[in-house]
Amino acid sequence: MLGSMAIAGAQVNYRAGFAQTSLEPPSYPFSLSLAGYGAPRDGRFTLEWIRKGEAVDCTAFGNSANNLIAVSQGKLMISGIDGEPAWKSIGNADGIRLLAGNKAGWYAADQAGNLLYAVPAKKLKWKKIGNAANTVSLTVSDSCIYIATNDGAISYASLGKKALQWSTLTTIPHLQGLAAYKGSLYALTTENDLIKYDLGKEHSIGTRIARYNGLSYDVKLKAIAIAGNTIYGIDSSNTIYTGRHRTDGDLSVSALAVAAGKQIVVLAGTDVCGFDGSFISSVKQEILRKNKIPPAAILVNASHTHFAPVTQNWLTWGEHNQKPDSVYLYGVVRHALIAAIQAALRHMEPSKIYFGRGKTAIGGNRTFTKAPLPYDDDLDVIKIVREKDKERTVLFLAGCHPVFKNEGAEGITISANYPGVTRKWLAENAGIRKSLFIQGCGGDINPMDLSHTATGTKLAEDITAVLDRPLEELNGNISFYLDSINFPVKNRTEEELVEFRKRNAGKEGDVYAEKNVRWANLMLQLNREHAMPSSMPVYIQTINIGPWKLVGLSREAVTDYSIGIKKIWPGERVSVAGYCNDVSSYLPTQRHIREGVYEGMDSFFWYGQPAIFPESVYDDILEKIKQQHR
Repeated sequence: MLGSMAIAGAQVNYRAGFAQTSLEPPSYPFSLSLAGYGAPRDGRFTLEWIRKGEAVDCTAFGNSANNLIAVSQGKLMISGIDGEPAWKSIGNADGIRLLAGNKAGWYAADQAGNLLYAVPAKKLKWKKIGNAANTVSLTVSDSCIYIATNDGAISYASLGKKALQWSTLTTIPHLQGLAAYKGSLYALTTENDLIKYDLGKEHSIGTRIARYNGLSYDVKLKAIAIAGNTIYGIDSSNTIYTGRHRTDGDLSVSALAVAAGKQIVVLAGTDVCGFDGSFISSVKQEILRKNKIPPAAILVNASHTHFAPVTQNWLTWGEHNQKPDSVYLYGVVRHALIAAIQAALRHMEPSKIYFGRGKTAIGGNRTFTKAPLPYDDDLDVIKIVREKDKERTVLFLAGCHPVFKNEGAEGITISANYPGVTRKWLAENAGIRKSLFIQGCGGDINPMDLSHTATGTKLAEDITAVLDRPLEELNGNISFYLDSINFPVKNRTEEELVEFRKRNAGKEGDVYAEKNVRWANLMLQLNREHAMPSSMPVYIQTINIGPWKLVGLSREAVTDYSIGIKKIWPGERVSVAGYCNDVSSYLPTQRHIREGVYEGMDSFFWYGQPAIFPESVYDDILEKIKQQHR
C-alpha cells in the first residue's frame, strides 16, 4: 500500500468542485504529431495551411522579428502579421534572392553569390560580409546566422564578430527553406516535409513535424518564415499561408474534487492518448506541495483519444512519435492538469452526490472472433448537485476506445473524439455544462459505429436515460488507496535479441518490422547500460465516496478486468477504470496472451516494454484486490 486515508462517521456532508482547462495547443509549437496510430508510416501531424494573402512578384521571402519581409521588383518590402499583408517599401534590394532578418538588421544573398547585411536606415546600404555561393536558404536568430547549400549542408556563424567564422551543423537532404526560432531550426524540404532540428541538443537529429498530405497540408511551399509565434509559408505563385493546428477545439482537462470533512479526493479526466507514470507523479507531487493532497487521493485518467498530440514516450515508434513535444507536454498539459485540479479544489461547495447505472451499446469486442466475446456495457453516472443553485455536474464512465476514424481529414484533426461529442451534447441538449469522462476498461473494445459523432451522441442519450431515472444519493466515508503489484521481467538473451532483430531487418516500409528492429535495439541498449527493468508494475488505485467504489487500473486494461473486479463486490456500486496514472502497455488476460492477439503480444513491442505479462496476470491482480479489499 502506497497511501491510504479514511474518516469515520454516519452522516457525511459533501463538498464538491469542478473545473475544466483547455489542452488545445497554442500557435507555437507549430505542428505536433498525433498519438495512437503507428500508421501511416510517415506520420499524422496537426499543421494546416490557411491562405493569408499575396506577395506580388516576390523573389525572396523571410521574417524580421515580428514582421514578414520580401523582395518585390527590386524593393525590400515589409508587412505586419495582423490580417492580410500590407506591404510597404523600405529600401532597395536589387539582385537579392534570399532574405532574413532579426532585431538588428537584414541579411541577404544576392545572385552574384555574396552574403550581404544592412541596418535599418532611410537609405539602405548593403554591405558584403561573406560568400553565399550555392546557398539555397538562410536564416538568422539574434546571435547566429545559418545558411544551407544545395547539397543540404547547414553551416552557422556567430554574429557580432568582425568576420564570420563558419562551422558545420548538420545535413538535411533536399532542403529548400530555413527558419530559426526559439532554439530550433525549421527546415522545408523539396518534398514539403517540415523538419525540426533542436540546436540545444548534442547529437541532435532532424525530426519531421509536418508533411504534405493533400488534405490539411495541401500546398507546395517554396519558403517558410516565422514571426509572432506563427509559421508562414509561400508557394511558387507567391501566395502566403499561415500555419495553424487543425482542430475541433475540444481537448480539455476536467477535474472533480470531492471533500468530506478534512478528506479530499480528486478525479481528473484528460483528453490525451496516454501518459508516463513519471509525468503524472510529478503532477501529483506538485499538488501535494501546493495543496497538501496526497498522491493516493488523486486519480488521473486518460480518455485515450487517438487524435490528440503525443504525450508520452513511444521509443519503438517512428522518430516523429517517439517523444512528446516538451513545450506542449509541460507548457500546456502539465500546466492545465495542475490548474484544473487547483481550481476544482477552490470551487468546492456543499453538494449532493448521486450514483446511477445504465447500459450502453456503443462498443464491442474487437479482438476475439469466437465466443465468449466479453464486453462490459455498464454505463456509470455520478451526478453532483450544488446545493445553493442546483447546478449539475456529471461524471460518466464507459469502456471503449476513441479511435474512429483514422481516414481523410478526420484522421489528421485534433479531437477529443466521441467523449468530446458527448460532453457537447450534454451541454447543448441537457443543460449540463460541466461533465467529466472517465475511460473504463476499453483496452479491447472499439466503437460499433465508424462515426465518432454517432458514438458520442448515442452515449449522451444513454446518459440522459440514466439521469431520467431515480438515482441513489451517496452518503458515507471517503477513503483512498494506491497499491501496486510487480511482475518480474523475464529477459531475452542478447543472442535472442540479435536474432529477433535479424529476422525483422531489411524490411523498409513495413511499420511492424521496423518497430521490432527498434524494440530489439532498445533492449540491447538497456542491457549494455545495465538499465533493464527488473519488473513491470501495475498500479491499483481505489477511491471510495460513501458506497461508491472507483477502482482505477494503470495501463490499457481490457474489459474482463471491469467484469471481474465488479464480481468481487457483487451487487455493489463498483466502477472500474483503466488508463489511470500510467499508460505504459496493455493489461491483458490469459486468453489474450495464449492466443497471441495484439493486446497480449504485439502491443508490448509498440510500448517498448521489456516483456509481456505472465499468463497469470489477470488472476494475480484480482487476487491482490480481493486480499486488500479496499
